[in-house]
Amino acid sequence: MLTLISVIFVFSLLVVIHELGHFIAARLMGVRVEKFSIGMPPTIYSKKIGDTEWCISAIPLGGFVKMSGFVDESLDTNITGADYEYSSKPVWKRMIIISAGVIMNLILAMVIYAVLSFSQGKTITPTTIVNVDSNSAIASRVGFKTGDKIVAVNGQAVDNWNDMIGIFYGSIDQGVTFTVEREGQTLQLRYAKELLSEKKGEQLGISPLFPAKVGDVRQDMPAGALGLQTGDIITELNGQPVQNWQEMTEVIRENPGKPLSIKWLHNGVEKSGTITPAVQNTVSSEGVESSYGMIGIGVYLEKEPVSFAEAISYGIKQPFVIIDFNIKGLWWWMSGVKTADETIGGPLMIAKMAGEAAEAGWVTLFSLIAALSSVLAFFNILPVPVLDGGHLFILMIEAVTRKPLSVKARIRIQQVGMALLLFFIVFVLYVDVNRLLF
Repeated sequence: MLTLISVIFVFSLLVVIHELGHFIAARLMGVRVEKFSIGMPPTIYSKKIGDTEWCISAIPLGGFVKMSGFVDESLDTNITGADYEYSSKPVWKRMIIISAGVIMNLILAMVIYAVLSFSQGKTITPTTIVNVDSNSAIASRVGFKTGDKIVAVNGQAVDNWNDMIGIFYGSIDQGVTFTVEREGQTLQLRYAKELLSEKKGEQLGISPLFPAKVGDVRQDMPAGALGLQTGDIITELNGQPVQNWQEMTEVIRENPGKPLSIKWLHNGVEKSGTITPAVQNTVSSEGVESSYGMIGIGVYLEKEPVSFAEAISYGIKQPFVIIDFNIKGLWWWMSGVKTADETIGGPLMIAKMAGEAAEAGWVTLFSLIAALSSVLAFFNILPVPVLDGGHLFILMIEAVTRKPLSVKARIRIQQVGMALLLFFIVFVLYVDVNRLLF
């Protein structure tokens, strides 16, 4: 139920904000808006206010604005030449109206990113020590080993995971050189650009090797009951010294419901006690039931306060970081570097992400909304018929030729665009189903 509610909320918010942009711009430019629908037909409820019929429709994954004198996907050709019609307005006004939806999606993303940045601060993963995924061929081919400390990427010094990943993804198309420290030696490890075409080649197959330092503590779990606090460092479990998060969690997961001796440092003072990991049950994809232990702590992450000016700057920049990565992904797919299931996600994938984000909390959910709003803005501005970018392209032709396309030509373009869009939707759904099931 939470997944369903979150999916409806996410899709509805993105679409309503987009269409609200078109509505506001149309009214400011003197164009009559005949209908504003939240959701897609059939209509459940409608009320006419002024010239506009406001509707709530049955299918909650969409919405639309119907403007007088606008040839859209409904293929309505009822154009009379009245002053309040879209077609009667000069090109520059129509460009504003068409662009407004994309602009509103960008503004939504910028506002969310800025608010989250200011309210939550900047989260830093304070380590560059590597934990290698044993199943990752990429990590092995680059030459990473668990315990390596990354000190520079492409010659730029790094002291946290955030900076390391940012430089890596910024240079992934050209290849990346990692400077690492291993057992007192300094080594150069090379990620060749050819690795990008490998399955999951854009993923290094490494993760931060966190110290056994306590982050968030759930008070309803054994850690909270014992009195563990954020910043405490666990040094021993069940009589075994622990050096990092991985060693600690292995002991905890392997002992569900069993009392374990524990030692930890609190502000430099050693404490000890007994803790019994709570039993967590799980079922594998093959239907095999198993259990593992959990004490209710998260990894330690540093938080840096962000000023109002920094938050605004981050809010403005981050949507374009998301768009840049989507441009790369689209290019990788079109050029054959990556497959569709590695680069394309559709409604089913978004629904899965929305459900997971809702379970993770409101910060994660709104971060997802901001990212999706950025992506929606990018894809809508592409010069494809039916999309806003397609309408803008037609207006640019009209501005150059100083002659509007005929209604017949616009209908033909819309028909071709609808066919292309329908094909793409079917293709994306196929990719989604194939990825989620297989």
